[in-house]
Amino acid sequence: MQSQIIFTACILCLHASISCTQISTTAESKSIEESDQKQTIMVQEPHSYGGWYCPDNLGGFPAVDISDWKIVPVVNGRMATKEETQNGTSLIFVDLEKYPDAKPLDMVMPKLARYYNRSSRKDEIVIVIQALNISNDSVVGFRFLNGGNGSARMNEIKFLSHDEINNISPSHFVTIRMDIDATKNEIWEVLTAPAYFKTLQAEFDKGHMLAEEQTYSPKVNFKYAHAGEITAEYAGDLYGNKYVQIDAESDGFQYVEKFFVGENEETELSEMVVVCGPYGDDYEAQKQILTDWANKVKELSEEY
Repeated sequence: MQSQIIFTACILCLHASISCTQISTTAESKSIEESDQKQTIMVQEPHSYGGWYCPDNLGGFPAVDISDWKIVPVVNGRMATKEETQNGTSLIFVDLEKYPDAKPLDMVMPKLARYYNRSSRKDEIVIVIQALNISNDSVVGFRFLNGGNGSARMNEIKFLSHDEINNISPSHFVTIRMDIDATKNEIWEVLTAPAYFKTLQAEFDKGHMLAEEQTYSPKVNFKYAHAGEITAEYAGDLYGNKYVQIDAESDGFQYVEKFFVGENEETELSEMVVVCGPYGDDYEAQKQILTDWANKVKELSEEY
C-alpha cells in the first residue's frame, strides 16, 4: 500500500534547498546517527502510509511568520495534483486510479494545530495544509512555522481554537539565503570548528556579554542569548547536504536555529540557508546580527 501512495513534497535537489528523512513504516521509531558527531535525531512513529519528515525543506516550505499563516498556499475541496505536491502548495499525492475512494476531509485549509514533534521534543504549532481520508484512515500534511514539513494521523494533532489563535504573540523568523564560493565542507568547518568560534562570536556578541563557556556549542558557532534550554540538537550529513538544527524552549517560548548547506553543481557555488526565531521586539536587531554573522561565515569560507 505504501508504494502506491506517493509522498512527493521532498524532492532531493539543491536549487530548492531540499533534503529529508523518510520515516520507516516497519519500525516504531528510528534514529539517524552520525558516528563522528555522535548526535541523534529521534523520528516520529509513522502512520500506516509512511510519509516524510523534512525539517530541512526550507526551499519547498519556508518559515512562516505567525501573522501570515492564513495566506499560505493550499488546495481546498479536491485532491492535490502531483505538480501541487512538488511546488509547495500541498504535500501528499494519492494515485486516484488505484485509490478512487480517497478524498479530502470536509474542512477548509489552512488550519493551525499543535503537534508533538519527537525530534525537537517540543509541542509545536504547525500549519495543516491537507487532510485526507485514504482507505478509511485520516491523515494530515502540515508545514512547520520554522520551515519544513511533516505528516501524521489526524489523532496526532489538535486544532487550535479561535481564542488560542488570538492569544499567540506576534513573532517573526529571520531567513537568510546566501551563495558562497566555497565547498560545503569548507563552510561546514567554519560553521562548526572551535577554531572559528571567537571570530564569529564577535558578530553575535559585540558587547562581549557572554562568557565563552556559555556561548560555545560544538554543534555550531552561533548563540542566541535568550534561546532557553536546548531540547534537541543535530549536526551532520543529511542526504548529501550539511545540516544543523538546534531546538530550545523556555517558559513556553520555543526557539529554533536551522543551518543548511548544499552545493550546486551547475554554478559550482554552495548555498547556505539560515532560519532562526521566532523573534519578537528584537527581530530587527537579530536580523542585523544574523546578517553580519552570515557575511562573516561567507568571508571566512571563501578564504579557507
